[in-house]
Amino acid sequence: MRIFVAGATGAVGTVLVPELRKSGIEVTPHVRPATAAKHPMGKDPEALICDLGDIGKLHPAMARCDGVACLVGTMRSRFRNGDTYESSDYLPVVELVEAATRDAKNARHFVLLSAMGARPGGGYLGWKFKAEEAVRGSGLPWTVVRPSFFDTRGTRSAPSHGEGRVPPPVVGGALRALGAIPALRGMSYDLRPIPVDVLARAIRRVFQEGQPTSATLTGRVLWPLAR
Repeated sequence: MRIFVAGATGAVGTVLVPELRKSGIEVTPHVRPATAAKHPMGKDPEALICDLGDIGKLHPAMARCDGVACLVGTMRSRFRNGDTYESSDYLPVVELVEAATRDAKNARHFVLLSAMGARPGGGYLGWKFKAEEAVRGSGLPWTVVRPSFFDTRGTRSAPSHGEGRVPPPVVGGALRALGAIPALRGMSYDLRPIPVDVLARAIRRVFQEGQPTSATLTGRVLWPLAR
């Protein structure tokens, strides 16, 4: 099995790539040209260094892959450089779907990292939902992952922007306490911060087992999958 990882230099991607490889799964990490010179993933011998709009490079690389992990996204701090939610959270997903569906003989499993609370509308959550809809309508086997806050502490996450993800200190404890109440346990798992290595293990299992598909996974499913 070979997985194409878009967003390989991000907070989750830098943990998912080695997680897949140590399980015997081959990986094609995607690295943007602007990032390749300043991030170790740019020197990875399997890396595809190009913009996702470069179909001359993207399509041949995708033809070798059996699945796609789409981890792309932006942050407000990048807006001053021209990023928008549409250009970074939606259009790359559309480009990847187009590449993944080009060969009808290979039904590639498409795993999309989305966001808790994605819903129709505008702004960040609206564009995340539009990206989900592009994947759901692709005809591919798909799994949408909607985690809560990321937590990079104690992991080997090394995002290209150099910033770890640390949730507010009181959030994790308060939400874990909710889990002691049986009726609120599912909500507690959905909302509590999730370490990126836990998330990476859950995504790896989705690819290994080929399921669940046609499913949107929140914390109550992701935490048990990572065990």
